[in-house]
Amino acid sequence: MAEPFLVVFAGAPGVGKSTLARAVARELPAAYLDKDTIKDAALALGREIKVENINQYASALSYTLLIPIARDNLTLGMHVIIDSPAGYRSFQEAVEELVRAVKVRFKLIECITTDDALLRERIERRAPEMAEHRVRDWDQYQQARERMERLSGPRLVVDTAETIQTNLRKIMSALGAEEAPAPSVEDTEEG
Repeated sequence: MAEPFLVVFAGAPGVGKSTLARAVARELPAAYLDKDTIKDAALALGREIKVENINQYASALSYTLLIPIARDNLTLGMHVIIDSPAGYRSFQEAVEELVRAVKVRFKLIECITTDDALLRERIERRAPEMAEHRVRDWDQYQQARERMERLSGPRLVVDTAETIQTNLRKIMSALGAEEAPAPSVEDTEEG
């Protein structure tokens, strides 16, 4: 078995990183760890048991838990995909420390969208089914983007205004994988 890969998909909310991260997780295959899944569960539990300041706690908890869960899977020899804005230096440092400690191959993939009209459409289209705490409109997106710290270090930047197939091919090539297959129907919608 090849040495495990840790791949972190980063970028502002709504740019399409989850769509790409899921596609790559299926292709490798890899364990898929989503910060928002952890945060949603923490919020639900916190509200159920009436935890004060649950929004702040759930956000911190979601970033914190990604690292040991990724470590567990990497030490089992599994590839791991982390889907997170990764816009905080403390999280970036935790990922760097994990890579050093576990000695795995690492790739940071920054997802951007150069087409603001497309990005705005994606954000507004996803609003009805998104959890209340997630970015659901253009103003929230602008605020979230302002709070994010710049990524540092080597990374692959992909523009999600391009097709998922184009980006999947770029990512798999950067990971040293062969030709990426045609996406399934569920892979074709960005967002």
